[in-house]
Amino acid sequence: MKETNDLLAVGIAGSPRKRGNSSSLLRAYLEGVSSEGFKTEFIYLNGMIFRGCQACDRCVQGKTCSVKDDLNTIFSVLQRAQIWALASPIYYDGVSGQLKMFFDRLRFTTYDPYKLKGPRRGILIVTYEDNKKKEYFETASQLANYFTWNDRGDFGKVRVVAESNLGPKGAWKSRPDLLNKLKDLGKKQARELKEFY
Repeated sequence: MKETNDLLAVGIAGSPRKRGNSSSLLRAYLEGVSSEGFKTEFIYLNGMIFRGCQACDRCVQGKTCSVKDDLNTIFSVLQRAQIWALASPIYYDGVSGQLKMFFDRLRFTTYDPYKLKGPRRGILIVTYEDNKKKEYFETASQLANYFTWNDRGDFGKVRVVAESNLGPKGAWKSRPDLLNKLKDLGKKQARELKEFY
């Protein structure tokens, strides 16, 4: 049985703004997880230099990725983490290029010997300026569905949070309701996982 302080949640921020709306909701989520005794790590993709998947198929053959860049430094963290939390603004009806490129590079986790093991939880948070749009929730849901490829379903049901009317920079500051919502979700998913460990 793992000690609580051995449990890890990793937050992947896909926004170019460190304190943008999606990044701030992600931090609130991680705060909730942390309150349940998990270690947390915040990864800011825009501060890294990396390339997209090169379709070399080395991972399909059980070999290491042919691309050597900043993402290689966090893959071991991802494999250890019991909670994955991804966040992005909606740009041109999809998640940011930073997050999509990152997600494409996770292909290696769908093949042995790199497949993830053990129960996990995941959440995908997207924010956008418009009024509530069903299609943006569906965009996030489609990406969240790919989590199941990584872990034989051990991620369980990945939560999707799609929040509207968050366009201006810093709009999150006037929405304590959203911050509390994300903190509560973090606490809930952390508690669910503690039952397994």
